[in-house]
Amino acid sequence: MERALLEWVSRDPARYGYLLDFYRRGARVCCAGAEGVVLKNDKLGLCYAGGTAFAPELETSRLALVEDRALAERLAARAPGLEILECAQAVYLKKDPPPRRDCPGVTLRPLTMDDLDFVLKNYRHPGAVEAHIRERIREGMLGAEAEGEPAGFIGVHEEGTMGLLEVLPRFRRRGLAEALEAALIRRQLEKGVLPYAHVKTGNAASEALQTKLGLTLDRRRFYWVG
Repeated sequence: MERALLEWVSRDPARYGYLLDFYRRGARVCCAGAEGVVLKNDKLGLCYAGGTAFAPELETSRLALVEDRALAERLAARAPGLEILECAQAVYLKKDPPPRRDCPGVTLRPLTMDDLDFVLKNYRHPGAVEAHIRERIREGMLGAEAEGEPAGFIGVHEEGTMGLLEVLPRFRRRGLAEALEAALIRRQLEKGVLPYAHVKTGNAASEALQTKLGLTLDRRRFYWVG
C-alpha cells in the first residue's frame, strides 16, 4: 500500500505531496490504485483522497478532503447539514525559506498555554474549541507581539495544513501576517515537513499572501466535506 501511495504522489509531487505528509502524520492507506488513493487518520476521524478513488472510510469520517467534485457531493448528501468548502492548495516548493520580514516593534515567539485564552478569544473559526487549540499550541503555534501587546498568531492544523492565522484589527497592514507565515514556513522546513495551506475560493487576500511568500498556488480545486 505504501508503495502504491508513493507511486501516486510521484505523478505530481507538487499537487500530491500533501498526501505523503498526511500519511507521515499517522494516516493509514485505505486503498491505492490507478484511480487514486484514500488515506484515513483514525485518531482524527479524517480522510484525504487523491484522484477519484473511493473507500468506505470516506463515508464514516468526521471530515474528508477530496479533489473530485462528484465525490464531494456524494459525501455531502449523506446527512443534512454537511457542507462542501471549495479551496485551492498553496504549496511551498522551494528549498530555502522566505526572507525574514522586518516589522519594526514586532516580536515573534512560540505560544505557550499562557496564551490559550488569547487564541480562543480571537480565533474566528468554529473549530476554536479549547481541546483543539491546546493541541495546536502543543504542536507549536507562533505568536506576534506589537507595542508590547499580543497582536496575532499562526499554527498548523491537526491534519498538517498551515493556518489558524489571525492578526488583531488594530495591528493589520503592518506585515504581521506575512512575518508570521514566513516564520512558520521556516520552521516546517527545518522539521522536514511540507509547508502547505488550503485557501477558500474567493479569499483574494489569502491568495495574494501565499503568492507573495513564494508558495505555488494550484488552481485545480479541492473540497473539504464535513
